[in-house]
Amino acid sequence: MSQLPSPLGEPIRFEPAKPQSLADVVLSDLQRAIVNGKLRPGEHLIETDLANQFHVSRAVMRQAFQELSFAGLVEIRPRRGAVVTRMSSAVARDVCTVRGLLEGWAGRAACMKLIAAEKRRMRDICDEMAECLKQGDIYAVANLDIEFHGMICRADPNQRLFTSWSSLNTLHGALISSRVGIHHYEPAVFAGLHTSLCEVLEGGDPDEAEHAIRYHYLGTDWKDHADREG
Repeated sequence: MSQLPSPLGEPIRFEPAKPQSLADVVLSDLQRAIVNGKLRPGEHLIETDLANQFHVSRAVMRQAFQELSFAGLVEIRPRRGAVVTRMSSAVARDVCTVRGLLEGWAGRAACMKLIAAEKRRMRDICDEMAECLKQGDIYAVANLDIEFHGMICRADPNQRLFTSWSSLNTLHGALISSRVGIHHYEPAVFAGLHTSLCEVLEGGDPDEAEHAIRYHYLGTDWKDHADREG
């Protein structure tokens, strides 16, 4: 009886790398538009109109809508289609609570493990965020914010911590957009909130680092426009 050849000795073959899919391009552009406030909360996204603008099929648009829905940026409603989500104070608080607790723990390791080059990069990010905020590019601010805080989370060896933290990245971009819109941060003030974290991390005290990071997320005024007007 013949035996099948063992695959263990065979070289692994991969498919050629594919360029970014149309759905990914559409998704990225829509995310940027939502986070930068070009598409406002409550706005109805018309599938056919957007498909024509992007020169893609309606199937590609539906795929992008599903991804945006999964990320929490749009809500797909019966007979209305996709509508840009209005982030409530409760959702903002929930997102920051999860990120603050996870990242606060990671900060204990970060204050001892971050190397000099990483600390310099974090300070550079503070300046870059201020400049992007001056230009009104909140999407870029959000990405820089993710890079900044991601460096803290990566310092902890627990990969599940980083994975859980990262799962909220897209929604966190919308959160930054809503908070900036409400509080009208001056660029220098917004950068200063992160520069102060750099100083704490450089101090090397795990307890102080954990406290400062959690306060960065949890010491927020959660009142939204509706609360303020009430």
